[in-house]
Amino acid sequence: MRVSVERLRVGLLAGAGLLVGVTAVFLGYGHFRAHRFLTELPKKLGADIRQETNAITWSQTVKGRTVFTLHAAKAVQHQNGAYTLHDVGIVLYGQGQSNRVDRIYGKEFEYDQNAGVIKAMGEVHIDLQAPAAADAKGKMDYAAGADLKSGNEWGKGEDDAEKDERLIHVKTSGLVFMRELGVAATDQDIEFAYGGLTGHARGAEYNADSGVLVLQSAVKMNGLEHDRPVVLTAARAELDRLNHSAVLTQAKYVSVGAAGQTAEAQHVVVHTRNDGSAERVEAQGAVTLVSANTGHVVAERADVLLNEQSRLQSGRMFGGVKYVEEDAQRKAQGEAKEARGTFDAQGRIKQVVLSGAVALHERESVAAKQADDAKPLWSERELQAETVELALASDEAGRSLLKDAKASGDARLSVIDPAKKGNGTSSGTTSSAMAGDVLTAHFVKGDGRQRLSEVHGDGHTALKQVGETGVEDTSSGDSLEVKFKDAAQAGRGRAAAAGSAGVQGGGQIASAVQQGNVVLTRRPVAKAGESPDPQRATAKRAAYDGDTQTMTLTGGIALSDNGGVLWADHATMERVSGDATVEGGVKASYRQSAQGEVVHVMAQRAELKKAANEALFYGAAEQPARLWQGGSQVEAPVLEFSQKAKRLVAHGAGQGAPMAVHTVLVSSGTPAQTKAPATMVKSVAPAGLRGPSVVRIASREMTYSDEKREADFTGGVLVESADGRMHGQQAVAHLQPVDAKMAGAAAGKDGLLGGSVERVVVTGQIRMEQPGRSATGERLVYTAADGMFVLTGGPGTPPKVVDETRGTVTGTELRFHTGDESIVISNGEDNGSGQRVHTETRVKR
Repeated sequence: MRVSVERLRVGLLAGAGLLVGVTAVFLGYGHFRAHRFLTELPKKLGADIRQETNAITWSQTVKGRTVFTLHAAKAVQHQNGAYTLHDVGIVLYGQGQSNRVDRIYGKEFEYDQNAGVIKAMGEVHIDLQAPAAADAKGKMDYAAGADLKSGNEWGKGEDDAEKDERLIHVKTSGLVFMRELGVAATDQDIEFAYGGLTGHARGAEYNADSGVLVLQSAVKMNGLEHDRPVVLTAARAELDRLNHSAVLTQAKYVSVGAAGQTAEAQHVVVHTRNDGSAERVEAQGAVTLVSANTGHVVAERADVLLNEQSRLQSGRMFGGVKYVEEDAQRKAQGEAKEARGTFDAQGRIKQVVLSGAVALHERESVAAKQADDAKPLWSERELQAETVELALASDEAGRSLLKDAKASGDARLSVIDPAKKGNGTSSGTTSSAMAGDVLTAHFVKGDGRQRLSEVHGDGHTALKQVGETGVEDTSSGDSLEVKFKDAAQAGRGRAAAAGSAGVQGGGQIASAVQQGNVVLTRRPVAKAGESPDPQRATAKRAAYDGDTQTMTLTGGIALSDNGGVLWADHATMERVSGDATVEGGVKASYRQSAQGEVVHVMAQRAELKKAANEALFYGAAEQPARLWQGGSQVEAPVLEFSQKAKRLVAHGAGQGAPMAVHTVLVSSGTPAQTKAPATMVKSVAPAGLRGPSVVRIASREMTYSDEKREADFTGGVLVESADGRMHGQQAVAHLQPVDAKMAGAAAGKDGLLGGSVERVVVTGQIRMEQPGRSATGERLVYTAADGMFVLTGGPGTPPKVVDETRGTVTGTELRFHTGDESIVISNGEDNGSGQRVHTETRVKR
């Protein structure tokens, strides 16, 4: 993000004030010294005068130092006491070790001794800060008009003469000095030149007592500065020599050219050093800085400090700072209560500090127009903070480049990337937002501009990403590190995803790492008539990969939604699909309904399929995955749980070994008041009710449907209960709610595998074992509540019960209880038609 304040050129205004101030200082100084000399001239005439053909030259020396020298081609004293001096030149010398001099000269001066008025007749020229002569003869010759810059005074040629660009030359007319008032004034035009710059004003007034010089109106200066045309204007300029300050009204400084700038303010105060150089500039009232590319900064006040070389040292804009910039490729705006800048020894800006409700917004073009789209693609960046510190550097061309930015005080940075377009389709925009107590951003040069490379956050950090489909992912933590893709990386990613090329990078995240008490929230896109539940995750560390769009969580992970929570040591989450893979000490707890019991799962690894709303749990080599609810449980190498279908599938890994699935079901011991199956129509009532018990079933695979309240066991089964062991090829366990009165209406509300076992139906090559008794058949129905067994056979293979004491019994259908020596033999629904009952009784010897 290229920050707007890099274009603040407060120094332009300072330089303008300096030029006017220096000119005003020496103009007033020259007039003042001329007045002092001319008022004492009548007393000094005849003292130390050298006269040649009606010309006079006079010098005054104090303690061996020449104070001033005057030369006039002719002096005429009138009867009224007034004097007329022709071709006058006055030289005033600097004090101390200074080798600088001022010179005032003109064709004719009139001095009215009685009125105390000195008036220049015609043009008056003033040279301020001119080079000094080498000896006394040179001083007199210079007063006579010799041009020291040409080198003639030393007998040198113009080509090797000393040049001094600091010389200020002033030309005016109608100058009047009133001795009693101590005021020198003119209402005529004033022209001056300095360092290749020329200027003029209309009317001037100088007060010798207060030391204040005023340029009345139309102040203007123009010329070249650093090889660029510049223009300075002001409605009025005022110089206070005693207080070393200059005041400009409605000042405006313009640097003309492709990289030109304009600086203006309603009121400007320039504070100068003793040598006349500007030290500080204060501006007030609509302080405005405008760059050539239409960017401008406005503030109520500005304050600038300059070094001894008149280069910018520091600057401050306050009272509400606003910035706007707009061109074909970039649009930016910002505001803050205050902006401070510091500069290097060459006057180039190196640091900017914005404070007070800082808000910066930038919109930048990231792609050329495509053939099927008339609108360009834009990326947007917005920064908000209480304080923003910017570190800048200068390139070879002297342009300021943003290197680092530090935002503190509830800092927030958001980046919006444009929608991708390709193959005739368009996706939605993507966005990312970062927040923290402190955000530090680093910028690098790319594609001819400064691009955001990475952001570091500390203290209450947050990262929010919104995908193309509108899925919102938010995370918070103690620290944050985000790296952004460059144009090439972003372009490749877009082309691969959208089938388009030539798209530059905006603000796409390459990677992000968040650490310390990390909390993540995912909000799916709401469909019509739906209100999806948000998903939540916690971890010690979260790492996002922008290429694969995956989030990796480590350390104390907990994934949760309204349905339950899952714990693990490591997790990988896919941002697009919402799928996740978790590993290491996986634990999960689910609740299917508000009335149901909690379902618990333990595994080594799990896969969460968001679209299908499924979870797959995997056990380790010696430790299968385990699921339980209340007293019911399932152990298997793989557990597949479908929340949407309310189905559980347990099986071995691959082909696996038989009996890899182990299931425990609970019987309440109370028979249900439901219609009995056909095989039990002729059964006798049990002697009494039984207490709670469990049924254990081993199988190769188990499928449970909560809708049917049935668990199907296949691949060979072993059913064990307190009533005996049953072997078969497959089995079906029928469950009912714990409260039999809620049967049907409350089906499924007890949760996964919840409720009580009503009956178990085992089929295929039945072998049953009880103490002292065994049985075989093709179908066995076991009712857990009363311990009733109903055994039937297949065609040609009737069921058989072998009792160690009473022998063998066969028939179409055999019914018996645990611990009951009696067996009810029935011919089934056909009432024994065509069937025979065979009984073998074993007699003790």
